[in-house]
Amino acid sequence: MNYHDRPNPGWLGVTIGMLIIGLGIVLLLDQTGMLDWRPTWSLWPLIVIVLGLARFAQPRRDGSRDGGWLIFIGVWLLLNEMRVMRYRDSWPLFLVAIGIHTMWKAFAPRTPPGTSGTERQP
Repeated sequence: MNYHDRPNPGWLGVTIGMLIIGLGIVLLLDQTGMLDWRPTWSLWPLIVIVLGLARFAQPRRDGSRDGGWLIFIGVWLLLNEMRVMRYRDSWPLFLVAIGIHTMWKAFAPRTPPGTSGTERQP
């Protein structure tokens, strides 16, 4: 098997893997005391946002995109961690998001069942 016969892992998987490795190194250095990184707010919701962006970057076979809810929830959690919006005050944003999602689905082009969305119709 030569180099060209191996499957390509894809840039998305490599990027996510590098982000996870970088986060692990930073956290390891912090735990060992070599890096004194104590932010006033936690960055863990960024993981949820990055996962949502990664899913959004890869369209499905029918052309639709996934990951919007992960991005929304990650931003909501991050805003709470930063004390910009508290959970008890910002829960109506979920109603707004559900309404936007419902309208988006109504306007999105539909593909007939059994097709992948890539075939051209006459």
